[in-house]
Amino acid sequence: MEVSAKQTGLFDFFTQCLQDLYGAEKKVVKSYAALSLASFTPELQSALTTQSEEGHSHISRLELIFNMLDYQPGKCRCEIIELLSEKAASIVKNVETGTALRDAEIIYAVQLIAHYKIASYGSLVSLMGEIGYPDAEILLDQCLTEEKNADAYLTQIAVNFINPAAKKESE
Repeated sequence: MEVSAKQTGLFDFFTQCLQDLYGAEKKVVKSYAALSLASFTPELQSALTTQSEEGHSHISRLELIFNMLDYQPGKCRCEIIELLSEKAASIVKNVETGTALRDAEIIYAVQLIAHYKIASYGSLVSLMGEIGYPDAEILLDQCLTEEKNADAYLTQIAVNFINPAAKKESE
């Protein structure tokens, strides 16, 4: 008798990870919107707004995957993203408004979040290849690509605008 993917521990592990990422995306959408308002540099504001909007697309894709799997997610809360979001909120609260230093610290916090999401999506893409839902794998890979692109863009903003301005502020 052949065992289906839904009868394996791998499927259970995958769905737990998917729920975690779903909770992460919901939290990140809110966090990025708030960080966009708190940032000083127009490029950073725009990047964070775009990432928040992309987060809505990620949420929709994850919901599609849940539907493909005929799986109803339980409580979706990601403790790691909760902590990283608290770190970002702490920066906004404790670093002077309207400074490049604050924006540099916001980028740091956002890239910590992005790297967690990149690792999560990368792992889920490889797991999905084993579970055997190619359409879901494509959706996850789209999210992974967007996360990598967003991270690279944040690095460009930091290098080209924010870090040089923060250095001038500290001189």
